[in-house]
Amino acid sequence: MKTFLDTTDKSFTFSSCDGCPSKCCDGKEGTIFSQIILDDFETVSNNFPILFTFGEMGYLKANILFSDGNGFCPYIVDHQCTIYDDRPSICRVYPLSPNLDDKIYIDDSCPAISSKFSKDQVALPYGKDIVLDGKVTKNFNYPTLNNYQNKFIDTHLHLEQFNDINDFEKIITINNISFFKYIGTSKDTYIKLHLSSLNNFKY
Repeated sequence: MKTFLDTTDKSFTFSSCDGCPSKCCDGKEGTIFSQIILDDFETVSNNFPILFTFGEMGYLKANILFSDGNGFCPYIVDHQCTIYDDRPSICRVYPLSPNLDDKIYIDDSCPAISSKFSKDQVALPYGKDIVLDGKVTKNFNYPTLNNYQNKFIDTHLHLEQFNDINDFEKIITINNISFFKYIGTSKDTYIKLHLSSLNNFKY
């Protein structure tokens, strides 16, 4: 299972995806869905279903659905991504992950990740620097990682207008999480992308 660590003031290296068993893409390992922001809708809708969930306070959240919880992402073949150049931003930035607190987290369970220093603070030259003293290095610093808090808030404010659960229909439940599709009358651009993405729903 994924174990995301705060990278503040820490350093990590990344070796390679070669020989990786693709646990990051496996529903059995917890990779079922990921919340997305407005910037993700267009790219994601080409290959994955965008479904909605309702948070504890009734707020609408948009999500990309990767798996039914029983297997790999459908684009993984022989542990390799067949849409690598068009993969979603959540996959592109992995093993890093932006967060609402505007901090960057890293999945410590990724086999390619190593702490930059040993317990004795001895440098460990293992792969390329991915985070150095809490800063994401240039080669790994994708736009999604920057100003994520503002992007998250913009997404929340935009989706707030669609919080009426009567405009939604449950389409699937996975691990006690219910996912919905929109059945209302809005012609909103992002709602249209959501509806077109349902052609990718294969569960």
